[in-house]
Amino acid sequence: MAIVLSLFVVSSLAIFICIWICQNNIKNTVYLRRVVYNHRQGHVAFDERLNYEYHAFVVYCDADREWVHNVFSQRTEREEGIKLCVHQRDFDIGKNITGNIDKYLEKSWKVVVVMSNKFAKSEWCQWEVDVVQERRRRQGKDALLLIMLKIIDAKHMTSPIRTLLKSTPYVRYQTGVGEDLFWRAAVKSLQNYLGIHQ
Repeated sequence: MAIVLSLFVVSSLAIFICIWICQNNIKNTVYLRRVVYNHRQGHVAFDERLNYEYHAFVVYCDADREWVHNVFSQRTEREEGIKLCVHQRDFDIGKNITGNIDKYLEKSWKVVVVMSNKFAKSEWCQWEVDVVQERRRRQGKDALLLIMLKIIDAKHMTSPIRTLLKSTPYVRYQTGVGEDLFWRAAVKSLQNYLGIHQ
C-alpha cells in the first residue's frame, strides 16, 4: 500500500510540474484553438465591408521598442505579409499624438498590445489601455491581440491592466520550446481580409 501511495504522490507531483512548466504552451494552445474555431465559424469581429489599411495598430512602451521593431514586426510583416501600424514609423510627422492615434486606430482592423512591467509602469501606456478598453467594449474581445512579452509583477499590475487581462484572452511570448506555437497563435489572430487595401 505504501508503494502505491508513493507512486501516486510522485506521479501527481510529476504531472503538476509538467503543467507548471508548460503553462505558457497550454495557454497559447487554448488561444490558438479559439482563434481557429472562430475563423471556421465565420466569426469576424468587425464589418468586412470596411476597408482597413492595416491588419493591426501596435501599442507598446518605448522600453519594448526593440522587440516590436526587430522581432515582432520582422516576423509578422516580412514573413507573414501582415501590415502593422507602428507609431514611430507610420504616424504623421508634426501632428499631435492623440490625433495620430485616433486616425490610425480607425485604419487598423485590430489592436496589438505588447505588455510588460515597463508597459505597466508607463503613464502614457495606461492612457492607451483606456483607449484600447473602449475599443474592446465597442467591438468585442476579438478586436485585440494581447501579448504578454514579460510577466507583469503584482506590484506593477494596475487596475485597468488587470481588468483588461481578465476580460480578454492573451498569448505569452517565449523563446525556445513553444515559440513556434506563440507565432502561430499571433499570426492566425491577425490574419484577415483588409478590403481593397490588401
